[in-house]
Parts: sequence; structure tokens; C-alpha cells
Amino acid sequence: MRTYIRHPTSIPIQVCAGNEDAAPVRVRNLSAGGLCFITDQPVKVGTVVEFEIPVIKPDYHGRGVIVWRREQAQKQFEVGVRFTSDDEYFRTRMVEQVCQIEDYRQRLALKGRQLTSEQAAMEWIERYSGNFDQQAQR
Repeated sequence: MRTYIRHPTSIPIQVCAGNEDAAPVRVRNLSAGGLCFITDQPVKVGTVVEFEIPVIKPDYHGRGVIVWRREQAQKQFEVGVRFTSDDEYFRTRMVEQVCQIEDYRQRLALKGRQLTSEQAAMEWIERYSGNFDQQAQR
């Protein structure tokens, strides 16, 4: 069983390190301690980062600290970010549920089934919230 939640690829997250402009990154997963993402920027361990998840209005903003970095193929970096507090994790976890619901709504739309955000939320909660809670607690 996974000890983290996979972030849907259809929902972008932007990360800003220091004075740099926010850049879209490919988030791999979210755990109780932080998040892991892929970037082409060689960020430094110890850097404080701001992240933004633009799936809700206003956009969700969070903070974390880069705690590790691994160089990958093709000049890509896998980066581990630790949340700055437990509160940050719980807020991000709630936003991640919204991301999962929006991804679910988008996937159904591609199959020709149009749902409002509220309809998608009700259906997703009924079908998947138990699995999400189990993943988030590990």
C-alpha cells in the first residue's frame, strides 16, 4: 500500500524558490511530511519554496523547505519538500482532495459525462474518499 497520495497530472502546481518566478512542476506525490516534484531547475537543498495550486479560487499558497534533491535523466531533478508545519500539511491535504475531485470531473468529461463540480465532489466522496483517507494517514 502506498504511503503517499499521487497528485493528478491534470492539475498543475507552481513552485517558486527564493526570488525566482513561479514555474510549473510535475508533482509526483504528497505525504504527511511534504511533497515530491520533478523540475528542470537545479534548486538547492535548504531553499524555502512557495507553492501554488490554482485549482481553487483564490489559488492555494503553501510553504516548504527543500530537504533533498536527486538528479534524474535529461537534466531533470526530483525534489523533496518538507512542509513548514503540520497545519501546512492538513491544508494542502484538503486542497489535494479538491484536485482529485477536479481530475475525476475532467476524466469523466473526456468520456462525454458532464458533471458540475458539486456533482463530481459528491460522487468522488462516495466512491474514493475512504481510499484517500487511508493513503493520507500512512
